Amino acid sequence: MGQINNYFTSKLREYNGDTNFTKYLRPEDIQRSAKDRILKEMARGRIDYTKYGKYFTEDSKFLENVYIVAKTEYENSSAILLALKFYDLSCPGNLLVVRNLYRYNNINYMYSVLASRLGRLRETGDIGVLADIQFILKDAIKFI
Repeated sequence: MGQINNYFTSKLREYNGDTNFTKYLRPEDIQRSAKDRILKEMARGRIDYTKYGKYFTEDSKFLENVYIVAKTEYENSSAILLALKFYDLSCPGNLLVVRNLYRYNNINYMYSVLASRLGRLRETGDIGVLADIQFILKDAIKFI
């Protein structure tokens, strides 16, 4: 079985194997990648933390910006979920609202777990807190 293509393997290819590629990235680059790719790959278990965990533990800029996105996505999905709940209370029975409630409940849960674990990593420096994310989120990832 070949190497899993993920954010880190792509960046290593892009920067010709320079393992210090994060020093070239601006915070907004990291945040965009976190929203588009990194958090989803974390949830799906596509990141080998024994290989790529150093980017989370040794580069505070990288970890901080991934955490910012996870927290923001959690807050955004919480607002959407709350709005859907209020709409469902005032206009019950709308099938589209019910489906979106289910969807955003899972999305909200996913970002809650990611933000919580990344926050714990910031506090402890223990990459092990990320190890079981894909198992915890196995049901929620079908909504991303």
